[in-house]
Amino acid sequence: MIRYIARRLVASIPVLFGVIALVFVLARVIPGDPCRSALGERATDEICAAFSARYGLDQPIPIQFLGYLGQVLTGDLGESIQRSRPVTDILMERLPVTVELTLFALLFATVGGILLGLVAAYRRNSPGDVGVMIGANFGVSIPVFVLGLILAYIFAVVLKDTPLALPPSGRLTPGLSVVPIAIAWGMPDLAGPLRAFLDFLSNMYVVNGLLTLNGALLGDALRHLLLPAIALGTISLALIARITRSSLLDVLGLDFVRTARAKGVAERSVLLRHGLRNALLPIATVVGLTLGGLLSGAVLTESIFNLSGVGRAVYEAITGRDYIVIQGFTLVIALVYIFVNLLVDISYAFLDPRVRLG
Repeated sequence: MIRYIARRLVASIPVLFGVIALVFVLARVIPGDPCRSALGERATDEICAAFSARYGLDQPIPIQFLGYLGQVLTGDLGESIQRSRPVTDILMERLPVTVELTLFALLFATVGGILLGLVAAYRRNSPGDVGVMIGANFGVSIPVFVLGLILAYIFAVVLKDTPLALPPSGRLTPGLSVVPIAIAWGMPDLAGPLRAFLDFLSNMYVVNGLLTLNGALLGDALRHLLLPAIALGTISLALIARITRSSLLDVLGLDFVRTARAKGVAERSVLLRHGLRNALLPIATVVGLTLGGLLSGAVLTESIFNLSGVGRAVYEAITGRDYIVIQGFTLVIALVYIFVNLLVDISYAFLDPRVRLG
């Protein structure tokens, strides 16, 4: 197992290098001047020349690339051109928002998709099966920005002043304060990596509410997170439901399932212990890919529901020609993809004892 993990980590180095190189080159060959995007009418030729010299944009692209690689190897992702702030600081502010949204969207998609897939497979060719598949096709087809606007209209306008009303934007109700976890735990002087980690968790309001036992913060954060999580996770839910149904039907037609039924094993046990357990490999693959896709593709959802996460940060960086932010965020997203795929591969050995990772 350890040798397998080590080989996968070594093999991921060329992938990361290729991602960095491709994004680095594409960001610089697309039309647009970062100086004029950042300074607007104040950008004269003299100012832009000094601007390019400050950020090394006046050097050949290969020299810029080698310099950036040296920075990355030391853990420095550079400084934002638009905000004049370290990219790591922006990442620590924006990433918790997207991580929290992604995890709840993934929970909604995984639990809902597997349950719907189980129902469809168990009631094969029944009206319930047909309804689930029609709903899945509809869920895959409807764009995120359309579904988000529909949900916001229904729960914020149609159901306004009812118990089912939900906020259409933002992360918290204005006026509700958030206390950092380190301060709530009585450790205001805590510093170093542990403080940075706690500050990261503090920006995930649901986690903050749980760890600080702040019920008001927890409830309000959950209410604000519900609509964007549903909008973001619906497409993934539909995909997981279809994969679950297909994989489960393949397993339920095998000899060992018929043998279990012939021995009088309860149908619930046949479906869950014998069927679903052996159908988990393709489901785990889809869930892993879904996690990476949700984490990197939340720009539309964050824009509709006014969430300042990774998606909006990357969009703002692209429109503002902020090369440094684009490169830093893309590198982090690529690392997440590689890590998630590694976890999925490792999970195969636990889900199916026949799989050996050597």
